[in-house]
Amino acid sequence: MTLPQAYPDLTGVTVAQIIPRLNVGGAETTTLEIARALRAANARALVVSEGGDLLSALQEAGAETINMPVASKNPAVMLANIKRLRRLVAAESVDILHARSRAPAWSTLAAARAQKMPMVTTYHSLVHERPRAKVLYNSVMARGDIVIANSEYTGDMIRRVHGIDDARLRIVPRGCDASALAPENFTVDMRAAKRREWGATAEDFVILCPARITEVKGQHILLGAMAQLPANTKAFVVFAGSADGRPEFMTLLERQVAATSLSARVHFAGLVRDMPCAYAASDLAIVPTVRSEPFGRTIIEAQAAGLPVIASNAGGYRETVVNRPPEDGGTGWLVPPNDSDALAQAIGAAMNQSAKARAKMVSNGRARVAENFQQEVMCARTLAIYAELVREAHGNSVRGA
Repeated sequence: MTLPQAYPDLTGVTVAQIIPRLNVGGAETTTLEIARALRAANARALVVSEGGDLLSALQEAGAETINMPVASKNPAVMLANIKRLRRLVAAESVDILHARSRAPAWSTLAAARAQKMPMVTTYHSLVHERPRAKVLYNSVMARGDIVIANSEYTGDMIRRVHGIDDARLRIVPRGCDASALAPENFTVDMRAAKRREWGATAEDFVILCPARITEVKGQHILLGAMAQLPANTKAFVVFAGSADGRPEFMTLLERQVAATSLSARVHFAGLVRDMPCAYAASDLAIVPTVRSEPFGRTIIEAQAAGLPVIASNAGGYRETVVNRPPEDGGTGWLVPPNDSDALAQAIGAAMNQSAKARAKMVSNGRARVAENFQQEVMCARTLAIYAELVREAHGNSVRGA
């Protein structure tokens, strides 16, 4: 097998990623991408989880999936998982354990220490500063031999809250498949068909909100902003995200739509499988989170897909959105979290952009993603960490690292 450029040759290496479930989300998608990269680097990829929507995609990618109750926070189950993971390590000759969530990370940590083998953790979620009990529980994500942070913001928070030294910390921003997202992949007819599916017309300015339906993602803030736009506006919002497990918030959003007479200008698309086509059919992407996000993958996807973006001025979005005029390298707008007034103003600015300014902003965004947030770069950096740990643990000669 020909190795992708910059990937180390991990022939003979077995890496097990441990994640609670394989439903569609940032951590889960990254698990799939790393599994593919491991196979491309001639390594064996194991994924331990309770299954989910991405299970078949992992298997198609050549990963071996192991069902284990690693989503459980029950102390008895977590204790039993230590034994299960130790047996897995021994039976499958696992070289590295990589934990991607807190509950399974505690079992993984104990198994790794008992087996005297390296452990990697990726801090995907928000780094909480309080209460003490939560900080202690979350601290397992900072106890790996190598701790991966998905942004500079997350890395700084890990240093401050958990006191980790830089020797164990690696900043590896998440990436996207820019080639699959490229707008030139989609015809005018394909875009039009998707817009018709949503109930939008050719004249509408389609705003995509690519995020799970949950209060922290701020869909209610976007609806509040929409209600402030002129009655004759052509703005049309598509919420692309699952509401699974959050029926109460979904009900609140539907009531908000009805109360503000936005029914004709809002579409809830649910979980969208073909996100590249969804971006291609849109004119603007917005993720109006009410708090800091560790990174925010959909915002870089939108920019790779050729869209101007609006995000909350907090956390990792300050690294992925350049809040400047397009002639100064701007790629979008950052607005204060929880501020529907400011969001409405930013939407108005985006809708009123000249064609020249929009084209420049789109060009800036695509170039910045290509330089800083490519999926291949994220995979190469992660595989280099695996190669480093294998050398240290076993003295193996890992080629290309």
